Amino acid sequence: MQRAIVVLAVSVVGFGIYGVAVDSPLVYYHVPITVVLAFVVGWIHRTAQFADSTLMALVFAAIGNLAGGVLLVGDGTLYGAAVIGEIRYDKAFHALATGVAGWASYEAVKRWGIRRTGAAMFVAIMMAGGAGAFVEIIEYVGSQIFDNTSVGDYGNNMLDLVANTTGSIVGVALASRVVKVEALSDSSPA
Repeated sequence: MQRAIVVLAVSVVGFGIYGVAVDSPLVYYHVPITVVLAFVVGWIHRTAQFADSTLMALVFAAIGNLAGGVLLVGDGTLYGAAVIGEIRYDKAFHALATGVAGWASYEAVKRWGIRRTGAAMFVAIMMAGGAGAFVEIIEYVGSQIFDNTSVGDYGNNMLDLVANTTGSIVGVALASRVVKVEALSDSSPA
């Protein structure tokens, strides 16, 4: 856990300094959101007791979000840059991040005692998909507060939700094949 905290803290500070130095338009948006989400993941970790590899994957997803929103590429941020043909970083990252969230969600629900694999998969997909939908709400709120958030229109947000759903399904499917955790006993920390 300490390694994940250190890597994330260094990344947040580094992207914050870079963003301010180059006047990246979304640095004041992405850095605080990353910090808040780190506390949320830490709170969930208290009962989910994520594997170290899962925590690091969540940290790398946070770093990917920081990079997408803060790094300047051409006339905008990395989120707007094409990375695979016409596919922008935004869509690829949404799928990857919700895949990681799906994996972590599956690990959590199994740890919390949902024994049946199908039920655990369904709950984990809903959790990760819900987290992705929450991101879309945050993007909408950001677009109302900041002049240039580059979140796009309704069609863009719907494609983000498709990427989120696809990522969560793939992440949960992979986790269901690999993750083997025991449910927590009643004496676990709250």
